[in-house]
Amino acid sequence: MRALVWLLERCPLRLASLMCWKLAWIWWLVLPVRRAVAVANLRACFPELPPGPTLRRSLAEILLGYVELLRHRRRPLELVYEDIELLTEPAGRGEGTLVVAGHGGSWDLMVAGFPRAFDVPVSIYVKPPASPTLAALIEELRVHFGLKLLPPDGSMLAGLRDLKRGSVLVFPLDQRRNQGIPSPFFGRPAWTSPALALAARRTGAKVVGVWQWREGLGRHRLRCYPIALVGEREQDTATLNRFIEDRVRERPHGWLWLHDRWRTP
Repeated sequence: MRALVWLLERCPLRLASLMCWKLAWIWWLVLPVRRAVAVANLRACFPELPPGPTLRRSLAEILLGYVELLRHRRRPLELVYEDIELLTEPAGRGEGTLVVAGHGGSWDLMVAGFPRAFDVPVSIYVKPPASPTLAALIEELRVHFGLKLLPPDGSMLAGLRDLKRGSVLVFPLDQRRNQGIPSPFFGRPAWTSPALALAARRTGAKVVGVWQWREGLGRHRLRCYPIALVGEREQDTATLNRFIEDRVRERPHGWLWLHDRWRTP
């Protein structure tokens, strides 16, 4: 794994892009791990889209995003942040901000690039990959860029303490949470963590949505969106899900379709 990381950090991006596309084709034709889940998810949400081109592009760009993350550690890429004052201005006053995020575009790259670019502390709830080797590598990269990692279970109070100290507290809410509540997502109930809605009601902190997308090889953009909540758990969780749904509708190829988002626990 270390040797592979060393090679990928130094791989020209055009060559890396070609390799990622070849891997996406191999996944589609030869090693269809979770392909049926991805196809079913896409067809349920966008029946008019052809699954093959959309899902191959999705996987190729996800893989390329991690190659770019490795390269960003050695040589910064072109990362653009829009309306970032929604996060930096409260941090400048020592106030924390609650953030709803999701697995769109190169999410690890854009979130990792933020703390150093703007000197703002960031804590994020993350679920590590099942592979211990891959989990260790991803954790190393995230910590290298200044992220504080919080486990999804048993760390709510730790996150609220970071928020009180002026951190940006990030909740990726587009993954199934078996201990969550059913909330509409693309017209179907999806089990969703209500933690962000509860934290907003408890603290009164501002809530900001962030979403990222690819603009070219080595070029990415993240935009911040103000979000208004009303202080009611179910309604606010639905509002946060609707924010993510709206972003996925803008760029369906840019979301992680391999996750079994709608499965009932």
